[in-house]
Amino acid sequence: MKLITRKNFISIVCISFTLIVCGKLLLEKAYGFTDKYYTENIFMCFGFSVLITLILSLHFYLQKYPFIPVFIGQYLVTLIVVFLGIWIAGHFTENAPTAYRDMFISVTIPFFFGAAVYYIIFFRQIRKANRMLEGLDDET
Repeated sequence: MKLITRKNFISIVCISFTLIVCGKLLLEKAYGFTDKYYTENIFMCFGFSVLITLILSLHFYLQKYPFIPVFIGQYLVTLIVVFLGIWIAGHFTENAPTAYRDMFISVTIPFFFGAAVYYIIFFRQIRKANRMLEGLDDET
């Protein structure tokens, strides 16, 4: 049994890279080698990636609903969670005057990129499954 295959190679590289970078940043932050904000920004990007992936993965449970409202809902939930996080953080630290605008841009771009990749792959799989079902119907 092979643990690393052609199909999961890129995923394993991405996971390994993420773990190595996060570990490196934690060590650098612990020893004061990096700018405080640099490390926080990288971890915030990682958090956005986890949040966006989590919200897009909920599509599996929402397949019975029309695509456009689900997509808009996923985007709005993502923005609400991020803006709520900024609002909460503002009670403990000082936010930049442009914090909401900056986070809107920082979340919107990766959300639409990730959603495009996810939904293109999803709809290709649906099309492939439909062709397979049509082939079964033709045989009977």
